[in-house]
Amino acid sequence: MQARETATFEQTELVLPAQANHYGTLFAGQGLSMLAQAAFTAASRHARSNVVLAAVKDLRFTAPVPVGHLFVIAARVTDAGRSSMTVEVQASREDPQTGERAPVAQGQFQMVAVNEHGRPKKITAQEIST
Repeated sequence: MQARETATFEQTELVLPAQANHYGTLFAGQGLSMLAQAAFTAASRHARSNVVLAAVKDLRFTAPVPVGHLFVIAARVTDAGRSSMTVEVQASREDPQTGERAPVAQGQFQMVAVNEHGRPKKITAQEIST
């Protein structure tokens, strides 16, 4: 495995009515898109390269995120190989009125560094924080 110290990337989104399902909570497809964007950012910063999504592993939504709440995502590269990286994502909902947070989702994204032709590209030696 290759390694470089990797900081946790945090992204915060306000859940709006257009992102909600008929229950008034974040639609899972919208949540998945936000999680993937955070994984992309963490992986591209780690590899200092363009990256693509290869797989999603064990993604779980464990609680709803109501409209008007914040969807807070933390993404961190936890493992890296020649061109691929595992990005762990954890998400919480935050009530903007109280600041109270509760976990709502977690999973892993497999990202691959690619060259200008979209082919896997070797990433430089980097350290993974544990």
